[in-house]
Amino acid sequence: MIVVVNKKSVEVDEQTTIAALLESLGFPDRGIAVASQWEVLPRSGWATRLSELPGEPVRLEVVTAVQGG
Repeated sequence: MIVVVNKKSVEVDEQTTIAALLESLGFPDRGIAVASQWEVLPRSGWATRLSELPGEPVRLEVVTAVQGG
């Protein structure tokens, strides 16, 4: 299946979880937030299979926290 992550298309298996996708794309496991359909997904939901999310294709936005001053 095709998943769009931050406007980039990625082909993954339908059984892939959000957490596994993030890891495979090199995102850190802390300091990020994930949104689907403009709704932030709680970390507890990252075990959800991508095929269970709404949308065709599934679209995810991943943002990284940045410190500054």
